[in-house]
Amino acid sequence: MKNKSKIFDLSAISIIACDCLQGIILIFVDLFLVANILKNDLFGQAMSYNVIQIGLFYIIYYLTLGLSYLFSGHFLKNHNKSIFVSIGSILLTGTILLIYFLGDNLIVYLPLVAFLFGFSYGFYSSGYHNLTAETISSKHQVRFFAVKRMAYQGTYIVFPIAIGYIVDVNFSIMALIMVFLCVALVVFSFLIRPKKVYKLSFNLVKFGKYLNKNKQSTEPLKFTYLSNFFRGASCDCFTTLATILVVVTFGSNSSLGTLQSIFTLCSLGTMFLYLRYYRKKRAQTFLLPSVILVASAVVGIVATMGTSMVAIVIFYAIYTILNTILISVSDSRRASVARTLSLHSHILENTAYMELTLAAGRVFSSILLVLSGVFDGLLGGNSIIFVLVTMGVVALLYVFFGLSLIWVEKSLILQDEQFQKVHINEIYEKIED
Repeated sequence: MKNKSKIFDLSAISIIACDCLQGIILIFVDLFLVANILKNDLFGQAMSYNVIQIGLFYIIYYLTLGLSYLFSGHFLKNHNKSIFVSIGSILLTGTILLIYFLGDNLIVYLPLVAFLFGFSYGFYSSGYHNLTAETISSKHQVRFFAVKRMAYQGTYIVFPIAIGYIVDVNFSIMALIMVFLCVALVVFSFLIRPKKVYKLSFNLVKFGKYLNKNKQSTEPLKFTYLSNFFRGASCDCFTTLATILVVVTFGSNSSLGTLQSIFTLCSLGTMFLYLRYYRKKRAQTFLLPSVILVASAVVGIVATMGTSMVAIVIFYAIYTILNTILISVSDSRRASVARTLSLHSHILENTAYMELTLAAGRVFSSILLVLSGVFDGLLGGNSIIFVLVTMGVVALLYVFFGLSLIWVEKSLILQDEQFQKVHINEIYEKIED
């Protein structure tokens, strides 16, 4: 009980609250803002035009988000990181408020909204990720991130179905509700306080040279960057593609929200198994079946040309339930590998590399989405043939995401065997696993 109180103090609870609130914002953007754009007929264009707009929205958003880490690190090393979380929260509030005022004219100003969302979320997440690294001790990483992930999953149980029904009634009303949730995000951001502040540097070139010079000892870190690229290229695009297919097939936001809520509820069982049984040595047992089943579900959708409701629902179920394992492993390693390698002073550089590789993968898959809209537009009508081709490519990238996480875990095991000083002691090593 004493250890639990040390883990979940006010700062830790505030981090979890911020994570859940920004998760609700992402639900609104990634599911229902996308669905709203997809169903937009302001210019009387075919659906392929709206697919292109969605792809361009994400290209601008992800580029702005990734590039924000190139300059934010210079300020973060000398200032309280919670300030950046708070400023980002305030900017997010303003961006959502803009979406509310734009209403049906949103698609006209979509590039501006994408830029503002990327800039504000970049401010928020740059401070958030680095602040988390200084607030939660390494020995509590696995337990904390599992609990945080379960709480985050909880938002995906309650809010998708609620938001879906409200959006079907009036999109602007939901946007206004989101503004109030953003205000709550601002409040919780002020309650996060780091337990230990490291003397930090921010020189990406110098850190890159260090990684190249110490290739063997930093191998887990480089595998983590690689897995981040594949994560960005697959997971986020899968969400967008699934939204497109559900909206095209079922035609309502409430259906989209209901599916997300039901299958997220089922994923809590997966999280329990992960928390109870996952270890580095068992990575392949957990990760490989997950990516194979998700890829197989995509094959089912492509084989039916995206016309089978059953195939779409099966994919949505398998992906939502099993993807939580991959994300949990990715999140915990993102936060812990740098400190496991005793690179405490390079947390800012490490976070920048993480976000840049993640953004690179996201931009890559968003470009594929734009191209699918262009080629489907050439075919005429409401063709989604190239959307399905993109989904097949993304499924392959998802398999590589799972494999790269296995490589991360194996490289950590190898370091455990070869370099006993990687961990402070045997107890620390056992908990970190």
